[in-house]
Amino acid sequence: MKIVLTLALLFVFAFGKAQDTTTRVHHAGAELYELKKPAVYQLKDTDFTFRPENDVIRIKKLKNDEEMEFAQLRRTTDDGLYIMTSTLNDEVSFGRFDSLGNFRTLRYDITRDSVLEDLFVVKNSGKLQDP
Repeated sequence: MKIVLTLALLFVFAFGKAQDTTTRVHHAGAELYELKKPAVYQLKDTDFTFRPENDVIRIKKLKNDEEMEFAQLRRTTDDGLYIMTSTLNDEVSFGRFDSLGNFRTLRYDITRDSVLEDLFVVKNSGKLQDP
């Protein structure tokens, strides 16, 4: 029950922040980044592939030249907020692409009892082959 309440609180916080960001983006005239082709991203020292499909972006971890299922992104709002669900465990996070194409997430870490931020930095965009 604690996890459900924490995730609900995180969602409300992220949604409120998204509303603030929407206003700033609108006033600044910046456009939202939308991933349309597969790309390689890096989180710390680990590479990931982001592959857009129909209504989901599949994220796979690259290890020894093999792709392992990691997570899925689903767009939740018109202003670019995504929910990331892990395919390995029950972790859920929220995030968005910045204007450079990097993907920033916020997630609750139950062991630290805090919200953590992760930044997936785009290494190349649109240079992967579609399967």
